Amino acid sequence: MKRRDFMRMTVTAGGMLLCGGTRLAMAQQAYSGPYWLFIEADGGWDPTSFCDPKGSGLGPNGDINNYDQGDIRQIGNIRYAPPPDSFASSTLFSNQDFFEAHYQRLVVVNGINHGTNSHQVGRTASWTGSRALDYPSIGALIASENAGDLALPMVASSSSESSKTNGIVPRTLLNGGDLNAVREIAFPNRSNVFQTGQYHSDGARLLIDQAASARRQRQLNEQRLQRLTDALAEHDAARNRDVAALRDFVDGLNGTSNPNSYVDSRSRARSLFDAAQTAFAAFESGAAATAQIRMGGFDTHNDHDNRHYPRLMDYLAGIDNIISDANQRGIGDRLIIVMASDFARTNRYNNDNGKDHWAHTSMMVWGSSTYFDGDRVVGGTDDVQRSRRLNAATLAFDDNGVELTPEYMHQALRSLAGIDQNPGVTSNFPFAQQVLPIFA
Repeated sequence: MKRRDFMRMTVTAGGMLLCGGTRLAMAQQAYSGPYWLFIEADGGWDPTSFCDPKGSGLGPNGDINNYDQGDIRQIGNIRYAPPPDSFASSTLFSNQDFFEAHYQRLVVVNGINHGTNSHQVGRTASWTGSRALDYPSIGALIASENAGDLALPMVASSSSESSKTNGIVPRTLLNGGDLNAVREIAFPNRSNVFQTGQYHSDGARLLIDQAASARRQRQLNEQRLQRLTDALAEHDAARNRDVAALRDFVDGLNGTSNPNSYVDSRSRARSLFDAAQTAFAAFESGAAATAQIRMGGFDTHNDHDNRHYPRLMDYLAGIDNIISDANQRGIGDRLIIVMASDFARTNRYNNDNGKDHWAHTSMMVWGSSTYFDGDRVVGGTDDVQRSRRLNAATLAFDDNGVELTPEYMHQALRSLAGIDQNPGVTSNFPFAQQVLPIFA
């Protein structure tokens, strides 16, 4: 039984944990990976502007994109879009920069039909696998199964549908006020969370700790049942471990890296990088397994090219720098990054030169060959950007096959995480879909 389940079944009486017939499980050790970083492009990205290229002349009106089909590029097995014509000579980070650097560890999945043009439903589908059912996010599910007994199993930069937990695991928000609360828990004797000033001197604090330890020892000595003694001792060990992990996390926040000069000059990319730094500090403390961070601004209903492409380049530049930093920290080979959005943009421009909501979208997953083979594209869309059906066994295009949906994607992600057969997952949050060999 997990410690959090034990805690639900106990009551506190005079500082004593009464466990009845319940036996407390051994405390979970520090988590060492794989770490999962989920990076949301909030608002609905346009895959035809990067990983599912089309080009002019396609779409119902022949204007799906403002670049020529002949300008579409390819590295390895991955085709990608060039900049729109208006950015041909831009100094912005580019799709070429991203895909040439990372294609060998990248799986691109195109043609996922979210079946909605609602932001709320789209985010829910993208990050839980379900459009209608009240399921937790994939980050919460993985954290619950792999690190649920730790101090910071899941960290997130927002409390939206993309990181919802349904109460199965604690979620720690990465924002300033929330992080300050963590600092106070980790170092309760500090008078200021950003300084080393203390409420009590070292000598006074030592006396307080000694008195608390003596009180706990008296409580242990008064017990006559071995299972209660073991439960109290295990509770103390877990508590001490969690405090140590929180202190490592806080210390990690003070030693974060700096982004490269390009990302530092782009506020959105810099914010994404900074959020990843907090996530990495949580990973390195051994107290967290998953993190959900986001960049907004993708809901471009007007002036699509001029607004959407710079945001997309900030997103990819931020991730490029995040990957470089993870490798420098030595956790790159234990990191899986999932990139997704609410849905896609339409296969035509509207009267305001914008693009509206479109259900047929994409997901990209980056990781080490320890977990899956990269340089792969799964699925696709036709010339009007509608999902193409796939053979369930081979993933080849097949008009009689299956259509990729969020359920299929999340069955594959659960399988990649090794939790698809866990009873707590299959019983409480089932999917009827088979596991497609997307990451096989």
